[in-house]
Amino acid sequence: MADGTTTAELQLKSKLTFDEMIDHLEAKGIQFNIMSKKTAKKTLMNMHYYYKISSYRRNFLKNQHGKYVNLDFAYLADLAEIDVQLRYLVLQMCLDIEHAIKTMLLTDITNDPNEDGFSIVEEFCTHGGVPKKHYMYTVSEDSQYNFNMYTRYQEDMPVWVYFEFIPFGALANFVEFYYTTRGNEEYAELCDVLKYVRNIRNAAAHNNPLIMDIVATGQLTEPVSPPVAAFSRSFHETRPTARKKKLSNKKIHDLTALFYVYDRFIPFGEMKNVRYQHVRKFLKRCARRKKEYKAHNGLVSVYNYFSNMVHSLSV
Repeated sequence: MADGTTTAELQLKSKLTFDEMIDHLEAKGIQFNIMSKKTAKKTLMNMHYYYKISSYRRNFLKNQHGKYVNLDFAYLADLAEIDVQLRYLVLQMCLDIEHAIKTMLLTDITNDPNEDGFSIVEEFCTHGGVPKKHYMYTVSEDSQYNFNMYTRYQEDMPVWVYFEFIPFGALANFVEFYYTTRGNEEYAELCDVLKYVRNIRNAAAHNNPLIMDIVATGQLTEPVSPPVAAFSRSFHETRPTARKKKLSNKKIHDLTALFYVYDRFIPFGEMKNVRYQHVRKFLKRCARRKKEYKAHNGLVSVYNYFSNMVHSLSV
């Protein structure tokens, strides 16, 4: 091309037909031996759209010619399915965590004779510089489910109602506010790790791929969160060097933070037992193509890390 743009680059800037998508992947060295081109095309049309499913190829190595090595389209489809299940699992765990933290906070506020349940909302809003109604605009119309709560409490709102409006990020801010102003050491570790749980929760809630670049290292430039680092040391089958590399991946670090908070702050009971059954079932699903992934050391290493983490959970 006159401007230096290659044909391949020009294709990527244009809408591709499904056949062209298949051709483009094949040109990059992706094979269609385990899954045929016909089935791959149906997958792209009905199951996983091209941009997302192709993103998982970043977990595989290329040769000196820039072609992927031993990568079949079936692996991309498999990782896409695994990622869907992981996002659902992350959201379930985060809902459990959100409920548990609110319960813990409200128990401490209720048991504190110096708290009336109303002034702490005003104090939090002043502390964070966020108007009290900031998180209530979504329910300020009569078509919304919580409109009656809004009309009743908009001027004088107790904390137990306020918690029904604020998102996860604001709850994390409230935990930090409560710890710094009330000095309850029980919340010290939560303050340090909830921002990482929020990161992975928001990614899952927005349907972003979680295992894209999951084999990458050196992404995390800041020090590993001390509670997360201590938690990871309980994975006795994971060597210190492997653990350090894994925690330098942002998503692995944040997923580890999620599991730490769940294991540490969710009380023992049926909910925790059921969720851990889901975790073990998910891990089993990940191993469905275990033999075929043997040639891809990065993915095998990531699987082993999470397998060791799951086996270390309190049950």
